[in-house]
Amino acid sequence: MDKNKDFAKKIARIGEESFSKLQSLSVPPYPRYYHDTFIENLINSKDPSLTDLDTKHPNLFQSIFNTPPSPIPFDIAKTTLQEFETTNLNLKNISNENIIDIAGLKKEYDGIHFKQILDAFDTFQNKISNELLNADETITRLKLEVERLEREAHIDPLTKAYNRRILTKDLEEFITCDTQNLFVAMFDADDFKYINDTFGHVAGDKILIFIVKNLQNALKDTHRIYRYGGEEFVIILENTTQAEAQTLINVILKEIDQSKLLYKGDALHVTLSAGLTQLQKGDSADMLIERADKALYEAKQSGKNCLKVGF
Repeated sequence: MDKNKDFAKKIARIGEESFSKLQSLSVPPYPRYYHDTFIENLINSKDPSLTDLDTKHPNLFQSIFNTPPSPIPFDIAKTTLQEFETTNLNLKNISNENIIDIAGLKKEYDGIHFKQILDAFDTFQNKISNELLNADETITRLKLEVERLEREAHIDPLTKAYNRRILTKDLEEFITCDTQNLFVAMFDADDFKYINDTFGHVAGDKILIFIVKNLQNALKDTHRIYRYGGEEFVIILENTTQAEAQTLINVILKEIDQSKLLYKGDALHVTLSAGLTQLQKGDSADMLIERADKALYEAKQSGKNCLKVGF
């Protein structure tokens, strides 16, 4: 009995050393890595009662550790997270299978000798389960971080409108899907330089935020607002007619014209000029934007605070 206890203690000690070694090397405690590290430590122990254990009882280790090596993806990207999540799910299944194998081996071997050895491996299995829980937490944290970075990459930090990068991407998707009755409108704040020069850039920033809020109030939740650059904004209108698009834009221009923003006791008045165009067969995203911009230029030349349509 004492001899068996001493033997089991040796097994447990090698297991602890293997676990510590994996931690020190920042290697995930996957079953295959445990197996290789455990066997290496077993051989290096130079203990006659342990060094030939793997040779005498190969099925014992094979039943517990038989799993292919897994990749270690830690790069913070969507594809990497998906691979990491898949690997972790596979590892859970392997871990569950190993737990069942251990339970079966305990019933098969009645001797104290093997029971104590398998109890030692139970400890390793529990540690693997704990590491799996940690991996789940890591996956959740990385997912949230990717979502945050993705939002920041698509959002203008000042106005909270979408930025030019996502505008191009969205237009390309609409074109690829052959979306019908799609219109693009470009807006520009009239005499914005005068506001900046007279009241300062803080006032100018507040005007830009004010414009986006008014656009949001006028549009449906399904429509996105994009800051194209400076004081220029773009909206995409789908599943609409030209008459409906023109009516909506004229309403926006009127509401902006009739609204005032108070800044340090001064009532700031701003108007918008707008250019509208429709998606045509063979258009690219750049062609759509170019036509909307040309129509906007015509609105500026026509006295500002108005809408022009270009095709």
